Amino acid sequence: MDIKEKIYSLSPIWLQNQMISMYGRKLYKRRYTGVFHDELQRLKERDITDASKMKEIQNQMFLDFLDYAVKNSPFYKKLYKDIDLTMIKTVEDISLLPIVDKEMLRENIEDVYTIPKNQGNKAITGGTTGKSLTVYYTHDDGRKRMAYLEWFKSLYGFDVLKHKNARFNGKNIIPLNQRTKVFWRDNRCIHQRIYSSFFTSLENLPYYVENLNEFKPQEMDGFVTSLCEVAKYMDDNGIKPKFIPMAIFPTSETVLQHHRDLLTKVFDCPVIDQYASSEGAPFIIQLPDGYMHECIDTGVFEHIKTDQGTKLIVTAFHTHGTPLIRYDIGDNIVEFEKDEMPENHYGFPMIKAIDGRKADSLYSEERGHISIANLSNVVKNLPNSVKNIQFVQESKDHIHIKVVVDPSRYEQKKQERHIFEEMYNRFGKNMDFTIEYVDEIERTKGGKYRMIINKFKR
Repeated sequence: MDIKEKIYSLSPIWLQNQMISMYGRKLYKRRYTGVFHDELQRLKERDITDASKMKEIQNQMFLDFLDYAVKNSPFYKKLYKDIDLTMIKTVEDISLLPIVDKEMLRENIEDVYTIPKNQGNKAITGGTTGKSLTVYYTHDDGRKRMAYLEWFKSLYGFDVLKHKNARFNGKNIIPLNQRTKVFWRDNRCIHQRIYSSFFTSLENLPYYVENLNEFKPQEMDGFVTSLCEVAKYMDDNGIKPKFIPMAIFPTSETVLQHHRDLLTKVFDCPVIDQYASSEGAPFIIQLPDGYMHECIDTGVFEHIKTDQGTKLIVTAFHTHGTPLIRYDIGDNIVEFEKDEMPENHYGFPMIKAIDGRKADSLYSEERGHISIANLSNVVKNLPNSVKNIQFVQESKDHIHIKVVVDPSRYEQKKQERHIFEEMYNRFGKNMDFTIEYVDEIERTKGGKYRMIINKFKR
């Protein structure tokens, strides 16, 4: 815990709210200024039903992005040194380039960067693959991504700068030693109330519900497992919300049909799915027709058939600071069968579903269910030193942690302490943890990596 975190944890709640709002102001300037408003206006004015125009835009953005990466990233310049890049004239020629996986990116990350670290926006990935990476966005790329996200939400009536938002995320905003039942903090800069996903036990859920009814958010987003824990408590106890959101936008986890059914039943509003990543993956969004669409003006989406499903390979146009070209992001998608393909009214290709971030969880009697998205952030502040991690729960009070490290970057004493601290933040003080260092983490018979394994049956 650094000095800022110590000051925050020792401060009264009213001061913590001010500190979060001050940080929110900093993020506001980073995200919603500069090119943000012009880009948002441009996105609202374009015709997304014109497939040929969208394809034309994608082709030009791809060629410009590839040219930029080769000229500015030592990694890509070296990777492509034996490739005749003049042969690449459209997106259809992208297969001439090699695929980059997460381990390649992690090992070469310093050479992937195209900008000085102090001139970009830092983002640290958690990732359900167990790897953590530090990437840097250019200021313009960060603002354009935010504009795209806000354009998407505006399709359902929400305006981040005007409407109230309730967010359920994995930030450590509630000190472990707090005794009051206040599991949220306010970012007054954008009318946002942040609800901790670490304390959604059965004992605490009434406080969440009461506060949501007092706050009356016009939009809700964040971890779908946390949102569903609140919704299930309300449904089981016959509690009706005193507000109806415009929409709910789950993030970080796969939205399954039972999640959608429960949230729609309780909150009487649409549940709108989306896909992106901290690394900067291009957007896949649910449009008003109800289907998931690949936004080809944010990147290139390749579908590669494997024995484990259809692998998603992405090229992301808004990653100039840390370019992603033919990046194996570790997620699969589900395609429509030919005889079930619905009519497409948009200029974006359709997919049936994302099949990458499963809604698995571990369990703490003190804190409730801890989701895979929440656990992925345990190594978020150990970028590039942890190659892989797996959490195995075999009893109610013990979790075994398997870790694959890069010995040249991993400082055992310091970083072990960090892992334990992050785990106690999530599971409480009544859980025991052990760490085992391994050379590799065993995969399933189907070749899949599982970040969490829950052998404990309540």
